[in-house]
Amino acid sequence: MEKEKYTDIHCHVLPGVDDGACDMQEALALLRCAAAENVGKIILTPHQKPDRRCVSPEGMQRRMAELQKAADQEKLGIRLYSGGELFYRQGLEQELSEGKVCTLAGSRYVLVEFYPREQFEYIRNGIYSLLAAGYLPVLAHAERYEQVCRSREHLEELLGMGCYYQVNAGSLTGNFGWGMKRTAWGLVREQMVSFVATDAHKPEGKRAAHMEHCARMLQKKCGENEAEKLLYGNAEKIFTDEEF
Repeated sequence: MEKEKYTDIHCHVLPGVDDGACDMQEALALLRCAAAENVGKIILTPHQKPDRRCVSPEGMQRRMAELQKAADQEKLGIRLYSGGELFYRQGLEQELSEGKVCTLAGSRYVLVEFYPREQFEYIRNGIYSLLAAGYLPVLAHAERYEQVCRSREHLEELLGMGCYYQVNAGSLTGNFGWGMKRTAWGLVREQMVSFVATDAHKPEGKRAAHMEHCARMLQKKCGENEAEKLLYGNAEKIFTDEEF
């Protein structure tokens, strides 16, 4: 039986729009790395921050089509989808409703980030505002938020509201230090995580699209079924726009 390919819902491969791939050449190098790591689907999530010039949804579609064409010419076997890593700010819900920023693969799911040391109350209120507007927030690299992860009560409160947690594969494999690894695995062991993604920015180094090492660790520590959910199963709910 052919091995199921992974889905990466957080990746900065779209060229020339943020601190990820700087041009088409680097983007293709990153996609080659992803293909070698058994990734079959990628949601493009360029940074969307209020203090920066950001790619528009129209620019996203144009650049994505160009990158998909180049990837197909190399027969990489990767399907690209539109998205964004949305830095939370006042008015984000209106930007989403007006189509000024992208949800994940055109669904109600949105990948949202905050300052790592942001106060819990602000994060909670931001998550609540997105939910109230009809969106399904996915907290990007959840292991980074000190005020959330330091308290089980805080973690459970956001989950109970309807928030989903995404953790980075590199955090689980120890690329960002022991503390981040311990926090990320704590979330996984408590079955609080819905998605494991690369947050890849470059084709090489600790911010590359490494998934296989992490997949083996998940299979060993959590079992095949749980690993499959985190690596691609749960992500299918995004493409069908279903809650879980």
